[in-house]
Amino acid sequence: MAEYRWFDRGDGRQVMRKVREPAPNNRSSLGAPMVIGSFAEPVQSAADGKWYSTKAGLARSHRASGNPHGIDFIELGNDSMPWVEHQSSEAELRDDVRHAVADVAAGKLPEVVSLEP
Repeated sequence: MAEYRWFDRGDGRQVMRKVREPAPNNRSSLGAPMVIGSFAEPVQSAADGKWYSTKAGLARSHRASGNPHGIDFIELGNDSMPWVEHQSSEAELRDDVRHAVADVAAGKLPEVVSLEP
């Protein structure tokens, strides 16, 4: 049978309302570990461009020994980074282009990195 009780409305008046029955507790008293599985779908590595279906394989590609760049990459996860617009002056851009043209003229060509094995 439903139970009724007086409740204060907040303005000095009281009303009779039906008391809600507590929700059944379907949880077990046994502890359960939190399981973090692999990816639901393959993820492409930004370090070497290959697709990985395991977190361990993706983490290996971020280490210097596992990617063609030979440098360590940092996994940021879901952290959001604030957007900062790049500020540059015309003089800096002009100087950068002049230095690049001079390097090419002197035979100092940039190293081409291929993502293919």
